[in-house]
Amino acid sequence: MKSIIASTFLALSLASTAQANLIVNGDFEEPQLSGHSWKVFDNIPGWETTMGNSIEIQRNTIVNAQSGDQYVELDSYGNSAMTQSLHLEAGTDYLLSFYYIPRTNRGNNDNGIGVFWDIFDGNFDMFDPENEVISIENQTRKEMPEWMKFSAVLHATSSEMALSFAALGASNSYGGFIDNVSLEAVPEPAAVAIFGLGLAAIAGHRKLTRSNA
Repeated sequence: MKSIIASTFLALSLASTAQANLIVNGDFEEPQLSGHSWKVFDNIPGWETTMGNSIEIQRNTIVNAQSGDQYVELDSYGNSAMTQSLHLEAGTDYLLSFYYIPRTNRGNNDNGIGVFWDIFDGNFDMFDPENEVISIENQTRKEMPEWMKFSAVLHATSSEMALSFAALGASNSYGGFIDNVSLEAVPEPAAVAIFGLGLAAIAGHRKLTRSNA
């Protein structure tokens, strides 16, 4: 749950084990906007606001979408978070992947995004540090001008799990963009191979961080 796996290794490991995407509205094409526009919603199909008060959908505005025509920003009027509850098979590993691109060239973690994974129950605590599976910090548009894929293997400890994305950078209405979220069951042999490659490649690192020049 705590390991971030480089997407290059994941693609090699999972080339023959593709599964169905379990995420609802992972490319944020609903609700559908028109033209080059953006709109803020309390909730959208598949996703519920769990911090702040908004989920902003943009339609090919600042950048073109990675998948389809729309993507999400979670710092519309201030930092916010969105969560999708998932009915899964307890004890099974799942491959999470999504694409991210910074919006601005500002420092001070202006485009920060955190990804959280927890049991979805009455004690649901999205911001427990133990539940953070990916943290994207100190990225700028200059350093990352194109959409980048991030991936992690997540373990379902319950049949009801929650996947959350949160804006954790400067709360100033300019945040990182998210698109093409996918969650797929991983057959056990593939999961073992992924963990082995990930541990060998990144030696337990959890965060992608860069200092701004």
